[in-house]
Amino acid sequence: MIEYKGAVMRRFVSRDSKKDFYLLYTLVFGVISFFIYYQFAGNGKSLVWSHDGIPQHLNSLAYYGRYLREVLHTVFVEHKLELPMWDMNIGYGSDILTTLHYYVIGDPLTLLSVFVPENKTEVLYEILIFLRIYLAGISFSIFCFYHKNPKQATFMGTLIYIFAGWTIYAAMKHPYFSNPMIYLPLVLMGIDKIYKREKPWLFIWATAVSAMSNFYFFYMICIFMFIYAAFRYFGIFSERSVKDVLGWLVKFIGYYAVALMIAAVIFLPVIMTIFGTDRFQAENYVPLLYDKIYYEKYLGDLIGENMIQWGVAGYSAVAMAGVFVLFSRKKKYLDLKLGFGLLNLFLLVPFAGHVLNGFSYVSNRWIWAYGMMIAYIFVKAYPELFTLTVREKKKIFVMVVAYCVLALFAKAARTQRNMAGVLVLVLAVFTVTSFGNIFLQGKYMCGLLSALLVVSIMLNVSYQYSYEKDYLSEFAAEEESLDKLESNTDKAVLATGDSGVYRYDQYGALPYDNTSMYMGTNSTAYYFSLANSSISDFFSEMYLNTPWEQHYENLDGRTILDRLASVKYFVISGDNFRYLSYGYNKEKGSAGKGKSECRAYENENALPLGYTYDSYIPESEYEKMDVVKKQQALMDGVVLEESTLPEASVDADNENIQYRMEAGDGCALSKGAIRVTKEGAQLKLVFHGLTNSENYLIADNLDYDSLSPRELIGNSQWKKMSEYDQNKVLDEDSRWRYWKESKEAAMTVSSNDVTKTIKIFTDKYNAYSGRHDFLCNMGYSRSGVRTMTITFANTGVYTYDKLRVVSQPVQGIEEKTVKLGEEALENVKMGTNEITGDISVSEKKALVLSVPYSKGFTAYVDGKETKLQKANTMFMALELEPGSHEIRLTYCTPYLKAGMLLSVLGLVIYVMLVFRKKK
Repeated sequence: MIEYKGAVMRRFVSRDSKKDFYLLYTLVFGVISFFIYYQFAGNGKSLVWSHDGIPQHLNSLAYYGRYLREVLHTVFVEHKLELPMWDMNIGYGSDILTTLHYYVIGDPLTLLSVFVPENKTEVLYEILIFLRIYLAGISFSIFCFYHKNPKQATFMGTLIYIFAGWTIYAAMKHPYFSNPMIYLPLVLMGIDKIYKREKPWLFIWATAVSAMSNFYFFYMICIFMFIYAAFRYFGIFSERSVKDVLGWLVKFIGYYAVALMIAAVIFLPVIMTIFGTDRFQAENYVPLLYDKIYYEKYLGDLIGENMIQWGVAGYSAVAMAGVFVLFSRKKKYLDLKLGFGLLNLFLLVPFAGHVLNGFSYVSNRWIWAYGMMIAYIFVKAYPELFTLTVREKKKIFVMVVAYCVLALFAKAARTQRNMAGVLVLVLAVFTVTSFGNIFLQGKYMCGLLSALLVVSIMLNVSYQYSYEKDYLSEFAAEEESLDKLESNTDKAVLATGDSGVYRYDQYGALPYDNTSMYMGTNSTAYYFSLANSSISDFFSEMYLNTPWEQHYENLDGRTILDRLASVKYFVISGDNFRYLSYGYNKEKGSAGKGKSECRAYENENALPLGYTYDSYIPESEYEKMDVVKKQQALMDGVVLEESTLPEASVDADNENIQYRMEAGDGCALSKGAIRVTKEGAQLKLVFHGLTNSENYLIADNLDYDSLSPRELIGNSQWKKMSEYDQNKVLDEDSRWRYWKESKEAAMTVSSNDVTKTIKIFTDKYNAYSGRHDFLCNMGYSRSGVRTMTITFANTGVYTYDKLRVVSQPVQGIEEKTVKLGEEALENVKMGTNEITGDISVSEKKALVLSVPYSKGFTAYVDGKETKLQKANTMFMALELEPGSHEIRLTYCTPYLKAGMLLSVLGLVIYVMLVFRKKK
């Protein structure tokens, strides 16, 4: 037995065979992965994150599997090829490719969903989490072996790479966050092959698959691709010239272009959608430096705690020992040393996080690339362990002492996790510097370093998933995630038995977003990373009460908006009748029991999917209107850029209500500002609202800025405080983080029995989209509202241009709704990428379809292609002559055909390159 083990070790140490390496890697990976999985399963948790995991990741995977099976059914059973490109069940109706690309479409691994029954999607979801991490290790090892690194070094470097804070923390919440870790080593190896004048196939295909898999991480890969190529050029070639640089640049650009062309069928439609979203256009706050505490904890957090702004490093402390060894060697590894310095600089300067995050909010979601750098540094440093001189060992000793002192100097940095990391680092450095003294054979040092590496990984895992971190509480219970998508809200709507085409709205009755996508209903809720810009623009001009650009739960129960969006049912949960919007009087369906019971109420005057206007409002005139007038104007005329219809006269019957402010304790008023020095402080607005009206609180240009602990105390109060109490405040003030505390705030508005919240995102928040205008609908009142009470959740200064109370009478809405629905689209059928219906109009009119506007739609009237215009900012319209008409809309993902053409062209060029290389 002993001889057998020795033989295995000898084969493992030898350079020739890689089989034993991958057997050992798989074994150790399995052990550590089981340890990670047990942290969840042992506590009754799944690996599905409740926040995004259920409504987005798991939901998308289940949808994709069903989608692929349906496509295969049409091919092999119906003997035709149909690729659904549009789905009304996703939000208000969405493009399937551009919506789900970020999550599943383009990722080769998610194709496995076609083989898995929908009710087993959670199992596949969890397997894919570990499979991605496993493949990242394989990819890194291939890169290392290509550069002729020893197996022992590659083995430990691989574990450092794949079991760090990024995978332990981020990849568990967002499974596809491991994908770039698979692609980057292959892309970089492809660059090396090109420099060595080997075949460029790896570079082309790794780049193409990366581009198809996820646009977000592909952007980062492109940046590191460029940096690596530049470093390698100066490291490989001693004789350089401008001509030579340009020659290599042209070659790389050529291969890169071929890769993008191959990926264009997916990449082009997605990237064109991104350019139209507000989320990537908002001007986010980018400070010169991070908060002081970030730098105090920085060194310790590299091997311990998570940093802010997604700087989840948490590398094994053994990796840092490799860094010290590398820097102890003079005149060697200059490229790695410079690369290490550069990436640390990126982590230290917020602007780098801004650039690497697509010039959006500051985020260090690129830190997985730092992980490859530090892992590869260890791989290169490992052989040096056996040849260290006494002088070099002294240098290492000095570096580790300096590091430990600086890493734990600040009180905030002296956490259990950081101190454990430092302890492992000391043991690792002791092991490294003991070779030749205590350890006379390399295999013993290798064994101890490997053991320390595994222990440090498990320590990081244990700390991350400990009860102190409360990380596991964010995950759903085992085998319950898919059940949560089967919401009683959707079940109540389905219980109506209505087979028509309509939407439902709700307030507080939806446990998760995107349930309609899973249940096959049409709702007003949506939560994905990319959203149709027409919807976002409409919500912005309507001051819809949501700070998100790509996340909306409802239409806030606003009667006019519900009518225009063809909302037929409104769902409430439990006994929350106070949130039932105007016009929904008859219960038609229900599901669930007790507090979880949901009831669907019907609006008998709901507008169908297609309704008509006999007049229009020019966009130029519409843009000049106030938000409430805009809302009413949409009932009088369709908003178009141009039209042959007569211009509409807008009948505005709303009223701005005069009110007085009564400030409570901790709330101080000044012109255009409310200073709140006490959490829960209240401001009461007293007025006389109109009868039979909806009542709105409208805030124009609402913003928020936090106050530090010292700023919360007035000068007079400060002078009265004892020195002891003043020092306590100053100590708290020193640990206060402006960036963190100023990113968001909330105002709760109450009137009668209705309570709603206005969330404010500032430019310091990750999801900031530039929205500062909000209209909060406090519901319909027959007798008229008398007060609204605003409760401030956060201390700080709330500023605004206007704070208005408006009553919107509902009497005229019914009459205008009837007029819009008199001549409507009938016999509506939703087919694959197709909407059809019939309509008769007595005069020239504009048919508005409450389907989000997209360039992918083409309209046909009586078989003849007809101009389709953006209408009412969000929807689509086409003008009809008097008479009976057959309407048909077809859909094709914008830029998909161009992308397909480019992909075919890219493959042709690739084949030509292959034949050319063979010759």
